Order: sequence, then structure tokens, then C-alpha cells
Amino acid sequence: MASVPNPKRRRCLCPTSDSDSDASLQMDRSLQSTLARATADPSIATSVGLSLERILDSIPLQSDKDTLVQGAINLASSLLQAAIRSARRFATSHNSSVWPLPNDLTINVFSRLDTQSLCFAAASCMLFRRCASDPSCYANIDLTSCADLVTDPVVSTMIQRAGKHLLSIKLGSLSQNESILENSSLTVFCLAALKSDGGATGLLLQKLHLYNLKVGSNSLCSMLSACKSLSELEIVGINCWFVHILRTIFEHCRSIEHICLDTSRFYMPIGSLAELSVDELIKNCPLLSSLALRCRIGDDLLSAIVKEARGLKSLNLSGSSSFSGIFLRDLGNGGSANSLETLILRDCIHLRAKEVSRFLSAICYGDWKSLRYVDISNKKGLMVPRGPSGLRTRCAMEVSQVLRERPDIQLMADYPPIRCFDGDCSNLPSSSSSDSGLSSSDDETSSSLPGSDNETNTSSDNETNTSSDNETNSSSDDGTNSLSDYETSSS
Repeated sequence: MASVPNPKRRRCLCPTSDSDSDASLQMDRSLQSTLARATADPSIATSVGLSLERILDSIPLQSDKDTLVQGAINLASSLLQAAIRSARRFATSHNSSVWPLPNDLTINVFSRLDTQSLCFAAASCMLFRRCASDPSCYANIDLTSCADLVTDPVVSTMIQRAGKHLLSIKLGSLSQNESILENSSLTVFCLAALKSDGGATGLLLQKLHLYNLKVGSNSLCSMLSACKSLSELEIVGINCWFVHILRTIFEHCRSIEHICLDTSRFYMPIGSLAELSVDELIKNCPLLSSLALRCRIGDDLLSAIVKEARGLKSLNLSGSSSFSGIFLRDLGNGGSANSLETLILRDCIHLRAKEVSRFLSAICYGDWKSLRYVDISNKKGLMVPRGPSGLRTRCAMEVSQVLRERPDIQLMADYPPIRCFDGDCSNLPSSSSSDSGLSSSDDETSSSLPGSDNETNTSSDNETNTSSDNETNSSSDDGTNSLSDYETSSS
């Protein structure tokens, strides 16, 4: 019975003839013979070069010589690339056979590495590259230690690899060196992959930390709108109005618990209260427990936040300006004062002594019952409005009273030396000796303040900044090749 041809079966349009097979077989034998001779006698390589020179000398036309030379280059290049590919394949096979851990356990180990170490491992061999490509290895992306080497395509590739496993992202430079910050090429567009697949990539993102990125408000808000499960947001050193960011958070990030916004590098205002309804904060963000703002912000907005954010446990306004402290009035019996545990007002240049005095007195009278940590330190002293420049002072008596009547509160009240208040103290450095000047009997009081050594705090800050800079600089020599692999693969 004759066989019926299958119409779905692909037919070879260019069947290999016997002559082609014979030619390939002859080529294989010739190459094998040449390589065997070259392996047995290393001088063969020199002989081949001399033979090529003799052949070129025997050809009269220059055009024919050029053609022959180009053919030799192409042949040598093809042979070299084929040899490199074969060596990699054999090395991968060898590594797979001798590596003691199974793939799933290796991936589990790699998922616990920091991002830069993961890049180094992926660049070492194909076995590690395959294991390091697993999405679980990119659940927590942290590239702050090598910010000067990171580009937008690198970050985008990592986010795409993580997919729905993505949990946290830390990007940007922690250095305060302006030249390093200006040379950074990282922009907010590296986060565009969060909106891929209809926003599925950014849907499960829980933590986002951005440091000194080149970003606009509209672009950043567009990225944040895709992060609906965000619980922790930290944005430092970005030149934009935070009122737009807050509105986006209130509308889209209803699981937010911690917010830190810092524009001190550009001294930007937070925005107009008319553009921001605190009712949205209460309605859409009931889990908000920690708020840190370092910008120009008024008493009216702060008063609304402290009154209405009833779940707020920590408020950090360190280094902020434009508010005098009026928002602290009459808040001890309601609002977030019932739950507030930490209040930091360190180095707020417009904070008035009168408002701090009222606040401390309210604490002594039994208000702010949940407070456990208060920082009202100021390297220039508290403001006493008098003329255009104002006079600086401190609330020594109230501080002593709080320490006596509320021992459950850890109170930080570090100020400059008392001689500084007789005139302009802007040129005097803040030091631990400032503690000695709370009042005539302040030596004992200041020594009882937990952690009131300014010199210790200052040195720790310097060490932190120095270590961040050193880490960034040292990583620039080691991670170039491994990080560039991600940019190459993304292209």
C-alpha cells in the first residue's frame, strides 16, 4: 500500500546532497588533522604564519593579496569564536557536575545575597548566571553601594527579572558629595518597568527608597501610582514639590505605614495646604504610623496632621523650617497626641522658645501620655522673636521639670554654650559643652539627659557619611563588568 504524504510535515526545500556531506566530512578531517598537528607540535603555529607570508609573496596582484588576507582574518576569527564557545560549554558542564549544591538550593543562597554580590556571582560563570537569573534573587534590590556605576537599563532589567517577586528597591547615592551626585546618570525612568504588564510588577512592591535621583514630580507620581501595596516610602534629595507625591500616596498607596520626605538639599517647600486635604490622609491611609518631613512646612499643615492622624506614633521634623511650633498648642488631649511616642524637632531654625515652653509644660501637666522620646535640641538655640534677626534662648526650667516629673520620657535638649546667647551664635560650632548651659543649675540636668553628648552624635554622623562615601568609591573599581552585563542583556 502506497504511503500517503502528510501535508503538515515540513519538507526540506534544500536537501543536503551527497557532495555537500562529503565536503563537510572532508573539512572536518582536514581541520582535525591540522589541530592535532598544532597540538602535538607548537611550532606549527609559527610555520602557518610563515607559510601565509610565502603565499602572499607569490601573488602578483595587490587586490588578490588583500582578498587572501581578509579571508585568513575571517577564518581565524571564526575558529577563535568557535573555540571560546566550546570552552565555555565544557566549563559549564564541568561546573554543573562538580558543584555540590542542587539548583534550587543554590538559588536560595543567591537570593540572600546583596545585589552587588549577586552581580559578581553572575559574572563568574554560566552556572551561577543561570541561578542568579531566578526572579527570587531580585526580590530586594539595593544598588546604593554602587550608585555611580548603575544606569537606568541595569535597574530596569533587574526589575523585569524580579517580576511579581519584587518586594523592595533602594536606589541612588547616599553620598553628600555634590560632584558625585551630579555625575550620577540614574533617573526615575529606571522605574518605568514597575508599570509593565499592566502594573503587575509594582503591585506587590512594599518598600521604595530613592536617594538623590534626577526626577520630576509628574514622572515620580506616575511610578508611585503603580505601587498600590507600598508600606514604606523614603525620598531624599529630590527636587520636587512633595504635595503632589503625598496626594498620589493618599490616592493609590492605602497600605502606607512609613513616609520620609527630605528636600533639605534644595530647600523646597512641601506645597500649598489648599492642594492637600488631610481628610484624605485619614480616610485612605489609616495605617500611617511614622512620618518624617525635612522641608519648608507651615504650622497649619502640621497642626492638621497631628490633630487628625490618630494612629501616628512617630513624627520627625528634624531640620525642617517655616514653622514656629504653634501646632503643638492644645494637642495633648486629642488627635495623634494620644498615640504619639516619638517627637523629633532637632535643629528646626524657626522653632520658638515660647511654643516649646508651652509644650513641655503640657507634658508636665499630664498631656501627651504616650510620649517616650522627645528631641528639642538646636545648635543655635530656640528663637525669641526680636527684630529682624531674633534672639536665641532655651527652656532650661521646663526641661528640668520634665526630667523630674516624667522620668518615663527620654528628653534630648542639647544647646550651644550660654555665652552664645548674648549675641550672634551662628559662627560658633555645636559641641558637647553646650549641654552645660541649660541654666545656672543645668550642669546636673544636662548630664542626666540620655545621649545628650553632641560631640558623640556629630562624630557618629561623620562616620556614617564617610563610610557611605568610601563604600561608593570602593565599589566603583569592582562592579563595572558585572553591572554592565545587565545593561547588555537588557539591550
